[in-house]
Amino acid sequence: MNWRAVLAVLSYLVLLLGLCQLPPLAIALFFDSGYAHEVREILGFALTTVLAIGLWAGARFGIRGDPKAVGAREGFAIVSFSWIAAVVLGMLPFLISGVTGSVTDAFFETMSGFTTTGATVFGDPGAEIENIPHGVQFWRCMTQWLGGMGIVVLSVALLSFLGVGGYRLIKAETPGGIVFERQRPRITDAAKEMWYLYLGISALEVIALKIAGTTWFDAFCHTFTTMSTGGYSPHVESVGYFGPAVQWIVIAFMFVAGANFALHAQLVRRRPSAYLRDPEFRVYLGVILCAIVIGAFVVPYTGSVEEQIRVVTFQVVSIGTTTGYATADFDRWPQLMRLLLVLLMFVGGSMGSTGGGMKVARLLIYAKVLVRELHRLLYPHAVRAVRAGEKVIEPKIISNILAFGSVYSMCFVLGALVMAGCGYDLVSSASASAAALGNIGPGLAAVGPMANWAHLPAVAKWVMSFLMLVGRLELFSVIILFSPWVWKK
Repeated sequence: MNWRAVLAVLSYLVLLLGLCQLPPLAIALFFDSGYAHEVREILGFALTTVLAIGLWAGARFGIRGDPKAVGAREGFAIVSFSWIAAVVLGMLPFLISGVTGSVTDAFFETMSGFTTTGATVFGDPGAEIENIPHGVQFWRCMTQWLGGMGIVVLSVALLSFLGVGGYRLIKAETPGGIVFERQRPRITDAAKEMWYLYLGISALEVIALKIAGTTWFDAFCHTFTTMSTGGYSPHVESVGYFGPAVQWIVIAFMFVAGANFALHAQLVRRRPSAYLRDPEFRVYLGVILCAIVIGAFVVPYTGSVEEQIRVVTFQVVSIGTTTGYATADFDRWPQLMRLLLVLLMFVGGSMGSTGGGMKVARLLIYAKVLVRELHRLLYPHAVRAVRAGEKVIEPKIISNILAFGSVYSMCFVLGALVMAGCGYDLVSSASASAAALGNIGPGLAAVGPMANWAHLPAVAKWVMSFLMLVGRLELFSVIILFSPWVWKK
């Protein structure tokens, strides 16, 4: 392990995150002037920025590592440690501003933010979300937007000097992804394209929400957490705080965020037929529509037909894309619909999206492998390739996907066991583990849409934080660091 190279790249990542403290600092100066918490809030952002610059300068001029000397080992280490560093640095404004005095809660909330999970410790009496200062609120939502497309991808887009090391970093951050294949002369160009697309769609949502009647502050905060499929909101009612127009806009952009961004890039190139040609998108759309239709008939009517369809559609798209917004207490819905929502937690969004979960493409490959094995029982000597559309899936990718499913299941069981060991019932334990690992946010029962995660004991919060990180980094980038092969020559 070339630790000088690792620390050199980490220092630049820390510097970028420190500079990202400036927008919420400006929000604090503009909105919170005159409030009792203003000084501590401003001090929190200012000190975090100074600390980040100091760490970068110390590494840049003290260690003098070569950021280009990034191999496979260094790539996995940089990705995992960069997300941990982001969380440690990002939680300082919560602690210094006095929003929370618990290191565990601050770490949990920030990890939930960067991993776009959306599980929160705020909401109890005296700790309502609305009581959080505007600057910290903005930073809380901004962490999800930064984590949505990936902080490492952002760094590669901005730090062109990383060279081939940038490709290794991106592959380590999204080891199962197919967005950043070497289809462009430089990996930085591909990273920039995705971030430009991310920025462009985000700008469209900000404008749409403002036209629909929200404030600029709410428009930006909810865009941050919609496009990242994160689910944080400055309001305890979440998107239910707003009227139908805003909710339909959010539904549309959640669906867009849960689809493969490579397809959106094709749309920009005037190739809209790419959506229908993509087998994963067809399954993604079909699953969402089927769940909506079932919900429209199963969920009891509470108002007009439009309201019924809107409420069901919102919750299905929110959970199906792992965003985690809630406009209704779906924990009170019929058992069939609750089960469907839990299954959607495991499915998640598309590959190359900002959504979590196992991803639609992987489940599609699982189904095709199952069909192939059944075919082999009758025709043992037949050669039957596994295809995704017109593309033949290589055996090593199939092996990776099957291993992913096994590890994902084991992590889910681990999380459920920890929750059960802390005294929670089966539904709460299983749904909390699924929600954390799939980066969803709300679960059922004790961690349902109308509840929060503040009541979890410290050990459960740390384990759930670990599951959030593992789920966001597609398991292998974190778990491989526990193997001896990474550290041995």
